[in-house]
Amino acid sequence: MERNMRDLTKENVTEAVLDKIGDNTEPRVKEIMEALVRHAHDLIKEVNLTSDELLYGARFIQGVGKISDDKREEGVLLGDVLGMTALCEILGDIVRIGATESSLLGPFYRDGAPVREMNFDISLGDNEGEPAFVSGAVFDSKEKPIEGAVIDLWQTAPNQFYEAQMGQPKEYDDYAYRGRFITGNDGKYSFRTRKPVDYHVPTDGPVGKILKGTGRHSWRPAHLHYLIYKDGYQTIQTELFNNDSEYLDSDAVFGVKESLIVKYKKNDNKKDAEKLGFSGSFYEGNYNFVMKEDLSSINAADQYSKRASMSSD
Repeated sequence: MERNMRDLTKENVTEAVLDKIGDNTEPRVKEIMEALVRHAHDLIKEVNLTSDELLYGARFIQGVGKISDDKREEGVLLGDVLGMTALCEILGDIVRIGATESSLLGPFYRDGAPVREMNFDISLGDNEGEPAFVSGAVFDSKEKPIEGAVIDLWQTAPNQFYEAQMGQPKEYDDYAYRGRFITGNDGKYSFRTRKPVDYHVPTDGPVGKILKGTGRHSWRPAHLHYLIYKDGYQTIQTELFNNDSEYLDSDAVFGVKESLIVKYKKNDNKKDAEKLGFSGSFYEGNYNFVMKEDLSSINAADQYSKRASMSSD
């Protein structure tokens, strides 16, 4: 029976909208859209939202799109600061029990980082900050090394900016502080870099208005981003955090988990430094990842590249 659209009230307008979702709608889309309409309408009624406030929200979303590009995704940052990304990752970890815990992708992932040799310096010779050597291995759930796992990683420079970030005061070569490493039959990986530092999430866009307007700081604890994938395994998307950061318990985007905290130890051994190509003391960080088997996971590289570039679709 067709609903009378001429006599809508706050009691029946929600159902009127839901009625317009067609029976042939893909089931998952139908489930999400119905929940979205109900919760959005409940919010409007709960806070008695005005038309002007709704328009402001629309302009806000428009601004999120305008400031985003292939090097920055403000929409991802929005989900991060609202804790939505963290919640999705928490729910996802329930089905990934036994694997390394997940964390945020962040707004500055860039697809297509060059494949590097083990021990490569991803800082591309930067002399700022503190030198560091990071190593570890990738195992399956039976503690067997995984050969051919792709480790795509990225971090900020010591000046608290990603290399291609708007406002970056220093000119870096493309893909500095980024790289992909492919594990051998021992599952091991290693690279040189500068020790990660605490930094601010961008506040020059719409998301910054949320942080400032709600009295929140914009600091993130120092970390490295990791994306690890191989056909036949669930992809790992995570971050490793410095144990000495003062923001571990107040991360602006709620990404920290106890299992993802790494201690960097200072190494003053001259022979070790010379062997790795350092001119003096350096910090060492070590972390082993565990991937969970998933036979349905095929073309992992293509699937993730598509996911990470959704904003350009």
